[in-house]
Amino acid sequence: MPIFEVSFQGQHGTQLHLDSRPVGKVLVIQCAGRIVDGAEVSKLRSYVGDALLRYPEIILQLDQIAFIDSSGLGALVRLVSMARSKGGDLKLCGLQEHVRKVLEVTNLLSLFKTYDSVAEGIMAAYLGSCYSKDKSGDAQFPILCVYDAVDVRTFLTEVLCRAGYNALATANVGDARILLKATGAKLVILGAHMQTEHGEPTRKIFEEIDPGVSLLVLDEHFSQDDPGDAAAKLLQSIRSQRKQDGTALFVDRPA
Repeated sequence: MPIFEVSFQGQHGTQLHLDSRPVGKVLVIQCAGRIVDGAEVSKLRSYVGDALLRYPEIILQLDQIAFIDSSGLGALVRLVSMARSKGGDLKLCGLQEHVRKVLEVTNLLSLFKTYDSVAEGIMAAYLGSCYSKDKSGDAQFPILCVYDAVDVRTFLTEVLCRAGYNALATANVGDARILLKATGAKLVILGAHMQTEHGEPTRKIFEEIDPGVSLLVLDEHFSQDDPGDAAAKLLQSIRSQRKQDGTALFVDRPA
């Protein structure tokens, strides 16, 4: 799911902005502005409702919310109920003091799971959800894919899931760190152009979290390879990696 934004003019003369990004199988939605009666509430319900069709676990980041009225609070209650009825959840993070006080005064704070940061919310979603196991209850081998192009991430996760792996994907190293801590993945698939982060080797960043994690670096032209050949080589590299101990592997282009 690509990052996208919804902006609209509300009756209070302000705009509510909604930006989202997937972190594995969790969707983080950044909210900015006001959540008030009228168009704002309507659009928030529509946006989150559509997102719940693809992401049962959603985190609303509310650190940039200036005001929320009774209708806005009612919308949040409806949305968290909708998420839980589907077996998921709607978590809140970064509550401003006035928003927290509104929840406390209305005795609704305990209804929501709230966190100080997005990272804490994501960790809670994975550690307390079904993502640590598949639907049959058997643990799967988790693989974390880190690639900034959404089409390549989609290709990687689809190939891996169809091969029986528990594949999670994210677009950046920062979110990958959170997922690595939350899921305990022992293999990370990384785009060749993402081997450094702010001048620091990505391998080192991941090994500081888990010294036993293995890194599989895709060839820089992976996205241009024949899909069948790329998938076959990727799966073979993973099978080979599982027989090794912490060795970085490169998926080469087909000859």
